[in-house]
Amino acid sequence: MVDRFLVHWMVLVLALLTGGCVSVQLPSIAHVHVGHAVTAWPDTPGRKGLFDLAQQEAKILAEHAGYAVAGARDIAEVKLHLGHVLHALNPALEPLGPGTGYGLMKALDGSADHLGFAREVKDASANLQTGLTPLIETLRQLRAQSEVLAALARDARQSRDAAQVVAYAEEVRQRGDRLVVQLDEARKRLDRLLAAEVPAYHPIAQRYLFGVIRLPTGEWVYKLDAGGAPRAAPY
Repeated sequence: MVDRFLVHWMVLVLALLTGGCVSVQLPSIAHVHVGHAVTAWPDTPGRKGLFDLAQQEAKILAEHAGYAVAGARDIAEVKLHLGHVLHALNPALEPLGPGTGYGLMKALDGSADHLGFAREVKDASANLQTGLTPLIETLRQLRAQSEVLAALARDARQSRDAAQVVAYAEEVRQRGDRLVVQLDEARKRLDRLLAAEVPAYHPIAQRYLFGVIRLPTGEWVYKLDAGGAPRAAPY
């Protein structure tokens, strides 16, 4: 008796050779935008997902806010680490520092934007349409909190009052720690939401993640090559 496994592969090869009905199911556009947040985006360092990068920058921020408070006996050291906080928030505010060079603010904006696209496109599930709304609002709130952190760190670095510098550094530390916790909780909420997706959500390959474009009408579509396969779009 011929092995069933062998028969399966013989049928598949025959279908490919004869142009049979073998097709690739493209991921939904909604899932592609979720993937921009959790898997990859072309302009991030290492092409990381925007949400992942936001979490990374937030942890760097909180770490260096802690260093600023720990070095309170040396105001120059406090100000140095507050500069690192600014760098993690937005490299335009401080070009030098231990962050990725992308910035928490930009990563939060991108995460909220693409999750918003995932909620609004035509193929979004009811699960995403309903569940992403409060999550996006949380990301927008965290973005606003990052502006407060930037103002505190900037003012502390400009101050000549040592007591004020230390007090502001402590405020930055507390707010930074809370932001990390809130961002991690938001990611857990997103993961639970994706686990409930039907059809199931799976990590998406970069050829699909980077293969969508936005038409002048506002609609998102795949950019296809001559053979009908998605190809990287010029973001």
